[in-house]
Amino acid sequence: MLAPDLRGLCDLGGEKRIGAGAWIAHPRGMMNTRLVLTLLGLSGAVALAAADSKPAPDPLAAYPGIARPADPRLPAASPAALRSFMDQRFGLFLHWGPVSLTGYELGWSRGDKVPVAEYDQLYRRFNPVKFDADEWVRIAKAAGMKYVVLTAKHMDGFCLWDTRQTDYNIMQSPFRRDIVRELADACHRGGLAFGVYYCIADWHHPQFPFSTPYRGPVDTPIKSTTDLEHYTQYMMSQLTELATGYGPLECVWFDSMAGASWPELGQRLVPLLRALQPNILINNRAAVAGDYVTPEERIGRYRDDVPWESCMMLGTQWSWKPDDHLKSFSKLLRALVYCAGGNGNLLLDVGPMADGRFEPRHVARLKEVGDWLARYGESIYATRGGPYKPTSYLASTRQGSTVYLHVFRWDSDRLVLPPLPRKVVGSRLLTGGDVRVEQTATALVVTVPAASRQPVDTLVRLDLGGSAEDLPVMALPPEVTVTASATRAPAAKYAPAFAQDSDPETQWSAPEGQGSATLELAFARTRTIRSVKFEDPQRPIHIQAYAVDAWNGSAWVQIFQHDNIGAWLSADEFAPVTTSRLRVRILKMEPTALCSEIVIEDVE
Repeated sequence: MLAPDLRGLCDLGGEKRIGAGAWIAHPRGMMNTRLVLTLLGLSGAVALAAADSKPAPDPLAAYPGIARPADPRLPAASPAALRSFMDQRFGLFLHWGPVSLTGYELGWSRGDKVPVAEYDQLYRRFNPVKFDADEWVRIAKAAGMKYVVLTAKHMDGFCLWDTRQTDYNIMQSPFRRDIVRELADACHRGGLAFGVYYCIADWHHPQFPFSTPYRGPVDTPIKSTTDLEHYTQYMMSQLTELATGYGPLECVWFDSMAGASWPELGQRLVPLLRALQPNILINNRAAVAGDYVTPEERIGRYRDDVPWESCMMLGTQWSWKPDDHLKSFSKLLRALVYCAGGNGNLLLDVGPMADGRFEPRHVARLKEVGDWLARYGESIYATRGGPYKPTSYLASTRQGSTVYLHVFRWDSDRLVLPPLPRKVVGSRLLTGGDVRVEQTATALVVTVPAASRQPVDTLVRLDLGGSAEDLPVMALPPEVTVTASATRAPAAKYAPAFAQDSDPETQWSAPEGQGSATLELAFARTRTIRSVKFEDPQRPIHIQAYAVDAWNGSAWVQIFQHDNIGAWLSADEFAPVTTSRLRVRILKMEPTALCSEIVIEDVE
């Protein structure tokens, strides 16, 4: 909740200014943002924000790369708020704005699919007259979702609330209704937590350095009007509006530093938000360590050291796309269960249409997940991952004295797992049918007749004679072995295994100065693969060309080759290939290229 002594101070009203918008309107007169921060500092947590305030160098001679460790004085998150967030497990991500008129992707299509001049004027035609915030909440709740995150401002700079810092907002559209307010109020009425996505990059704002995706200091023009200090004040003013005028926010979901790393911004924004709402959660995309990490379009690895949330799209782009290919029910269910089994959340993105409605087939797909959760939600909500780490055939969750086994694939007549150190006193097949559980000193054996197995998730409940929550986490035998032609030193930091560990914070790298390399993946079983995505976490990416080969039993056969890679690496889909080995040949790369993950998708 908002700190009581700050309510009057942060009641924004009156005039608005952009850029040097260092002024915040207040009922008792205009107040400079620096003064606001100073007064906030009197309540504790924002002294750091004022102390660290430094004008950014101009013309950005030192950028990108003010890279230094996160300041340990940043205020910590509330343990109770983190626990509540992790209990929710499933949330709705909403990427929406005037770009929905085109059917192209929010932000990224500006200057690509849609000319900049046209994109920046789309808001003049944006009139989503069928928008009904309560209906959106009803759809989310029917899907079993527990929280909502809306793109208040994406990198295109357009604001979905009545901000007093810029006229580039929803109130200047024909719609003239504050979408953030209506959805926040509807969530609070409907019992859903509400958070906002706020992009640090802003290609439209004259004082943010860049107008396009970041492609490095040489290839990314810097605006002559750049003023990072004033832009930071602009962000602080907007975040103050959101944190003081829209009820309790569960989170601020920061995004995109446009390829640069400016910890100074995070070291000012985080204390500001924590002072305004002590229970607010902040993700890890403000160039400082956040409260939780956010793998994108893939499932995170098992972690109990830090909360995490995978953000994934229902379709193929971050916003509505006509006739888009949707993820199947089975793929969505697996994603949700794998997230819970890995001790994380799933934030599923759905793009509303330009008229304000959800596409009916999107609603139907979400309802399928909601129907499953209505029956088996006990194995997801308020659980913790484990005691077995997820594999391709199994995920497990636990709560109290109960362990839930989600079996996705049966490679034999029975499932043999490492033994549990507590006695199993009862078992039940929640999805219906018979189950037999045998417990010995060396194994836990689960047998389910073929007739009782489910096509997606056969769910077994084990009741233990003691707590399941303090059981040690057990890793099952690895399903893939990764080797590399060469690895950068120190090998412990850049090991080939990091290319297949589902962790965006670990990477493999070839030795510095090397222009090509090979990674080989050997699978424990034959797999039928339909797509491969190579992820380089750097912006701009340093991988410039690569090829992927499959082993056919006697020779390597090339599946595809990527040449002249631009700003992004996308997933490559191809006719399904059945193989036990995969090879990635990096044909051309700049020094210190990194691979954070090779994402492989099997045929369902």
